[in-house]
Amino acid sequence: MVFGLFEGSIELRLNKTNFFFGETIEGTLALKLKKPKDARQLRVSIVAERETTQYSGGKRSTRIDTIFKSDNVVDGEKTYLPPGGEYPFKVQLPASSAIPQAPQFESAVGTAIKVVQALSMQNTRMKWFVDASLDIPKGIDINKKVQITVQ
Repeated sequence: MVFGLFEGSIELRLNKTNFFFGETIEGTLALKLKKPKDARQLRVSIVAERETTQYSGGKRSTRIDTIFKSDNVVDGEKTYLPPGGEYPFKVQLPASSAIPQAPQFESAVGTAIKVVQALSMQNTRMKWFVDASLDIPKGIDINKKVQITVQ
């Protein structure tokens, strides 16, 4: 196999996919390996991304900014053996006040900015993910990413 690809996988099972700020996410990481893997850690992360898409001159450009990331170690440094195993986890979502918001303007300038954004056809949205990773030094990490809804 080229560069160790397809030597394992992670199945990320969540108790649900719709959450409120501050709520605890519960789930299980099912690690499946074809051969032993020395790894720094098995971790689960909560990631929030702000995706901004702008249309101008008939062209579209998209920018993605990570505005929140929380890494949580599920299991530490060791040799992970085949066929793998199951690792339950619990991680807490942040309070809504911990997430930077797009600036809100309540003045004439703010109104003008909103008009310019509308005319330039700018669209911004938040995306939340639970990301699981087996961190393999000097190798390709084994990852799984699941999108969730946070409100």
